[in-house]
Amino acid sequence: MKSIKKALLSASAAAGLAAIAMPAAAQSTSTTSASEDSTAVDRVIVFGDSLSDGGFFAATGALPPGAGSFTTNPDPVAPEVFASQFGLTLDPVYGKGGTNYAIGGARVTQPNGITIPIANQVGNFLATDSFRAGDVVYIQGGGNDYFAFLAGGGVNPAILTSSADALAAQVARLEAAGAPTIVTMAVQSGGAAPLQAYNARFESQLAAQGSNVLYFDTDMLFNELVSQAASFGITNVTGVACTVPSSVACTRDTLVSPNANNTYILADSVHPAGISQRVQGQAIASLLKAPEQIGILALSQQATLRRQRASFENEQRNGLGQQGIALFGGIGYGYFDRDGSASRIGGSERAITGTLGADIALGDQLGLGIVGGYSDGDGRFDAGRGTFDSESWSASGYARAAVGPAKLIADVTYGEGDIDTVRNVTLGPALRSQAGATDSKMFAVSGAVRLDLINGPLVQIGPEAGIAYEDTDIDGFTEGNMLSTQATFGDQELNSLTGRFGLVASGSMLGGTGFFARASYVHEFDDDPRSFSITPAGAPVSYSGNLGGLERDYASVAMGVNGRVGPVGLRASAGGEFGRGDLDALSASAGLYLPF
Repeated sequence: MKSIKKALLSASAAAGLAAIAMPAAAQSTSTTSASEDSTAVDRVIVFGDSLSDGGFFAATGALPPGAGSFTTNPDPVAPEVFASQFGLTLDPVYGKGGTNYAIGGARVTQPNGITIPIANQVGNFLATDSFRAGDVVYIQGGGNDYFAFLAGGGVNPAILTSSADALAAQVARLEAAGAPTIVTMAVQSGGAAPLQAYNARFESQLAAQGSNVLYFDTDMLFNELVSQAASFGITNVTGVACTVPSSVACTRDTLVSPNANNTYILADSVHPAGISQRVQGQAIASLLKAPEQIGILALSQQATLRRQRASFENEQRNGLGQQGIALFGGIGYGYFDRDGSASRIGGSERAITGTLGADIALGDQLGLGIVGGYSDGDGRFDAGRGTFDSESWSASGYARAAVGPAKLIADVTYGEGDIDTVRNVTLGPALRSQAGATDSKMFAVSGAVRLDLINGPLVQIGPEAGIAYEDTDIDGFTEGNMLSTQATFGDQELNSLTGRFGLVASGSMLGGTGFFARASYVHEFDDDPRSFSITPAGAPVSYSGNLGGLERDYASVAMGVNGRVGPVGLRASAGGEFGRGDLDALSASAGLYLPF
């Protein structure tokens, strides 16, 4: 930016750069392997100016050892921090064959000394590479066009207008080329009206062309760094951390104090110091990970729905050994867990469930039941990333029938829930919480038929085939705290159509004892990916995508028993799902029943 003019070194440096200005095909540097999840990040590809430059000028060898980025070297710049949040190492394409094309001093389309304009950076990538499913593009620019505007006396706003339009056009170009995920952002304005106008123009163009990008309001973030400086450990919001004119040559030996990279917002008069770069990269990454994080809510509510339905499977199959009506109830424990990864925040939930129902035996061959359920869940996002707590209620009806050796069961359930979320965001030394609240609706209907191959007086054993449809909906919501890391999430819908096949053993007697045990292979027929949308604070557009598919084949097991002790009966059940990719669910319950 302004100090870039002092950083363009000399004609000899330009000669040295000529050999690296048109790189070969970029290669990714990653510590994680490709994932089936559509949101797994395998490469970060960067186009921009000095705010993203990871070492273009260092390749000349004309800078002090350890220098080369426009910050308090060797601190990483924001996109490098961003990439690290997904377990990736981001190297410059120049001299290192990485995927960071950004160059200090670059304008959006116009030449500026020995730099490569951002539009040309994009062109260089497209000429030698193509986008993959796990790519995230990080593109920013405009600051050097602002300096060109000032150099011309600040009287030609068309410079800024055309630059904003051109940057939006590069976003559209990347979308057309198949970039699966694009991150872009505002320029921190420092209150300068022309830069604020630039940001407004860029935002309006993104909205007008309907771009599907994750937009981050960098300007809002830097205002927070100033207004909340103490929470970030920042003690100086006006001075500069470096004693050299341009931060491209700034190292630990040229700081105004040993820890200035962590206590000053600025490295030089324009560029962010290490703490500011770190906070920005972490903030943007938190928003890209947020949909998978909040997407756990739909999975946990589906687990709640299944747990509440499992709580009456014993009664649904066998009744309670009575003719007429029996009241039953119980309390149980459920556990749900989704593993995290470098690209995704996992989470778990522990819940207490309650069940109250009535079983109606209409003879030996037919039975009906109605059940009410309640669940109180306490959820945690992995690695201290926040919490989610839920309360849900359900109402179910079930039926059973026997026709010769065949036994049929069916049930239907409707439920609703309330969910509170707290999404923790680490920003340097600070921990910020973004709270929200939403509602859920759940519906399920299922049926199964079993043919007993062993049909003795005490035990019956046979294969069973069943089908179930489930629909779990989470309403969209906006988090509190109007900050740069705040987000609005769209509605979530998780549909499931499963078929199961397995073996069931059961037995029941009029004396009030009964049991069942089931082991099933489950196949998911609905392979539509889960969709989501997120609108970060200050963003002119929403970013929409999908969360990938879930494991389509897994195992389900369940067992239950009931027995009479005098006039009162005891009942217990347990079950779980295994081999469902990175999802696990367990449940157990115990209670009483009273026949009439």
